[in-house]
Amino acid sequence: MQEEPLVRVLGPVRFTDRTGADASPVGAMPRRLLVALALGGPDGRSIAALTDDLWPDDPPRNPRGAIQMLVSRLRASAVEGLLGSTPTGYRVAGSDLALAEQRADPAALELWTGEPGADLEDGLLAQELRARAGRARVRLLGIAADEREAAGEDAAPLLQQLVGIRPLDGRPVARLMRALAASGRTDAALAAFAGHREALAEALGADPEQELVQLNADLLRGQAPPDAAELVGVRAGTTPLLGREPDLLVLESTVTAHRLTSIVGTGGLGKTRLAHETALRLADRFERIVFVELVGAREDGDVELVVGAAVGARPLQRARRLSDALPPDLPTRTREVLAARRTLLVLDNCEHVVDAAARLAADLLGAVPGLTGLTTSRVPLLLPGEAVVAPQPLAADTDGAALFVQRATAARPGVVLDRDLVERVCSRLDGLPLAIELAAARLRSMALPELDARLADRFAVLVGGDRTAPDRHRTLLAVIEWSRRLLSPSAADALASLAVFPDGFTALAAGALLGTDPAEPLTELVDQSLLTVGETRPGRSRYRMLETVREYGLRELRESGRLADVVARFDAWALGFARETAPGLLAGIDPRATAAVADEEETLLALVRRDARTEAALAAVALLAESWLYRGEFEPTAVILPTLLEAGRVPGGSPEGVGEAVRALAIGSSIALIASRPEAARALALLRRVVRRHDPPPGFWTVFARELVLSPDFETGVAALDRLTADADPLVAAFALAMRAQLAENAGSLDDALVGMTAADALSSRHGYTWLQYLGRVSVASLRSQRGDHAAALALALRTRREVEELGIETDLRQLDWLIAGCRLALGDVDEADRGFARLAGTRGRGGADDEADNRVLAAAGLAEVATARRDVPLALARWEQVLSIQARSGSPWRLLAAGSALAAQVELGVPPAALAEPYRRLRTRMIAVARLQGDRIDAPVSGAALVGLAAVLLPVAPEAASEVAALGAALGARRDLPSIARALSGVAPAGASVEDAAARVIALLRSPALRRGPGPAGS
Repeated sequence: MQEEPLVRVLGPVRFTDRTGADASPVGAMPRRLLVALALGGPDGRSIAALTDDLWPDDPPRNPRGAIQMLVSRLRASAVEGLLGSTPTGYRVAGSDLALAEQRADPAALELWTGEPGADLEDGLLAQELRARAGRARVRLLGIAADEREAAGEDAAPLLQQLVGIRPLDGRPVARLMRALAASGRTDAALAAFAGHREALAEALGADPEQELVQLNADLLRGQAPPDAAELVGVRAGTTPLLGREPDLLVLESTVTAHRLTSIVGTGGLGKTRLAHETALRLADRFERIVFVELVGAREDGDVELVVGAAVGARPLQRARRLSDALPPDLPTRTREVLAARRTLLVLDNCEHVVDAAARLAADLLGAVPGLTGLTTSRVPLLLPGEAVVAPQPLAADTDGAALFVQRATAARPGVVLDRDLVERVCSRLDGLPLAIELAAARLRSMALPELDARLADRFAVLVGGDRTAPDRHRTLLAVIEWSRRLLSPSAADALASLAVFPDGFTALAAGALLGTDPAEPLTELVDQSLLTVGETRPGRSRYRMLETVREYGLRELRESGRLADVVARFDAWALGFARETAPGLLAGIDPRATAAVADEEETLLALVRRDARTEAALAAVALLAESWLYRGEFEPTAVILPTLLEAGRVPGGSPEGVGEAVRALAIGSSIALIASRPEAARALALLRRVVRRHDPPPGFWTVFARELVLSPDFETGVAALDRLTADADPLVAAFALAMRAQLAENAGSLDDALVGMTAADALSSRHGYTWLQYLGRVSVASLRSQRGDHAAALALALRTRREVEELGIETDLRQLDWLIAGCRLALGDVDEADRGFARLAGTRGRGGADDEADNRVLAAAGLAEVATARRDVPLALARWEQVLSIQARSGSPWRLLAAGSALAAQVELGVPPAALAEPYRRLRTRMIAVARLQGDRIDAPVSGAALVGLAAVLLPVAPEAASEVAALGAALGARRDLPSIARALSGVAPAGASVEDAAARVIALLRSPALRRGPGPAGS
């Protein structure tokens, strides 16, 4: 493109030599000199500027002389006139960078021969070159894309390059999305938006600009639907939905055309049933439909928690150590989970928390462009763009009568029904489906004329009722009051009393509250459709009350003056439940306890929120905190920390109350410290005061609080663990052995870890501590796999998986599945391993983006290992590239491990080390950051595996340095779960000296010249 000699910096640094050939400067300093002069343009660089460019940290005593020597050496080999002098320094006759910056011809893109600055050390000079070259390339790509679009050609490849250079700039992303959509590649356009949103969130913590959000939403609406959505909480009706076909057609069209639709109307109108049916009919329009019942949200602050739990925003990966970092906050995870797939979110029964529901809906719809909302409420949310659908009552002479006949004949087959009288009853019930169904159910025990007569008496009573109540409330209350008046005295009392349970109840809980055998009143209430009954799990029934019925029951308690007495009985039940369940929960002595606490979680939370400073609330919060700890779900404890502190401020007067305060505050303090919450200092102070001023009963939590939580420093805590491994309390000793083993594993002492965890497992098994037992077995299986003993690891993992399933704890299953598939691969069962990793790739967790990315990277690495084992090189390389693309977003241990495996495998598959320079650099940089963050508590096996991957890339270009890196990786106990790491470690002897100050040694080695230089050309 130009006849005069050029210096080339848009790729590897080159210059024209005396023969006219393209030559590479010998050594780093001549390269830096040519780049600096190319950046100087026609004016060149002064001696002072060149000194800063060449020696930014430690200039020589005579910079001018040193620069003159470099110029002389270059002139001796360069074509005549390439280097010239200026009054203050030097310049080059021309460069490809200058041409790229001057030209407006897209052909100038051919000047790039590689990545500018790739053969320079990181620094300001390389950064300036990349920035200038990037701006020039962006300009030329824009011109080229304009020309292609004007000619009616596909500009997407050019725009994709543009986005790669400017990932945070929304303008090229918008152009790319439009180009892809115009060519029928809507999925690719949506993926481009998702990548831009992730890049913005990670780099700036920001959201895409509104124009881009709207474009993405428009594309989502026009995208082809999936075959069927995943349904969460959506229920199919067991009877036909009569008279609602016109409403359903309106809802189908409205929901698909608007971001937010609200079904609005009076209580008892059937809004919830309409929402369920609409969701089922739209299952082919979305990837996921989540139905959230807000009936359990008693105040505004509960809405976000209920929605987060329903969409699956709790942590996926169990936090195994109290030192593990918490995942992102609940609102962020909720948005991330909803953004992962095109979702219809249904919020049912919003009226009692309408302000909070409106705020949350506005926030989620604004933050998640692909989200669609559907709500049911007695009042609209009053949000911009909200479409309101208001179903009407059923016509008494048609659909209302048909519904009555259907329900009445189901309740008592052969019942005699006069059509005119049926229509009369439906008319007097205002055509409300709930009222009609309740009335029809009464025909089990009476004739239709008798029912009609009783309805007349009921309305006469209500005429003198509360005149300030809205008409819709008076009508609904009339239906419920009528139903209540037809109950037996015991059932009527139960109807009001059981309304204090906010989230359903068991027959056992009902009996405790009522003080009598609840079988007959519960049966009567179910028959009257005032209660529903279902199985939360096989053999465990749970009763639920319609929210409107609950409201009526609470109203009756208040008006009769019985509310305080029933609430006191409710608190007594909760206190008894908490104290009866806690011993079984501790260390998993009774596997059923965990499920029982999970069932009562919302009920106990409501009790705690109502008044935290009661004996029952303290017992409840202690039980909940321990349950969340065992399930690896730290977030709920962090959310209710202020309430927990309020509960623990004044421990109960009984020994049980003191013990509950210690247990709650010990767990809360630990979570607060991990989450860096401001409540941490107060929690520790409260715990210290309780321990010092009261006499906590002996037991696990008292020891845990005194020896570990209140320990002045990490070393003291470790010393305490050493003592506690021989404690007389077997639970304390088993826990200490397990914790000590985890510390040993982190330090790379796998033999010590295996011995300690095996001892903890034996002690736990002897005393029936099922929680510690299965945790220990998961760790033992993992340790055996890390050591390469895959047959023993597989057998133990398979047995442990069955035990975990029996316990009903799901959080470890995906890790076990990965471990099982990896062991099968190592043992040569490639096909079964392939199926295992594929199943893992198809699962979705309940956590946020980070948890999902961890799952994706583990599954992708496993599938890549399968392709590598089969020697399917193209497929293996593609899968390893996918692994690296996921890895680039975070520095979690799983992704560091997978990245090290990816590098080792690609070298094994024949990829030249120079082609791996960028992933090598990313992994090295991330390892330094992680090691600095973890300090003395570095995860040695993970770091060791990552070092092995770096060593594999480094081996062909710097064998001595690579050997040192691999030896340190082996000394750190590098994990051998993935076969590529195991093969790369074959024949590597661990570093001779013991690994002290592991983090410092890793950082020092990673910063050494050979590792900084990486897999670049020899002599660089």
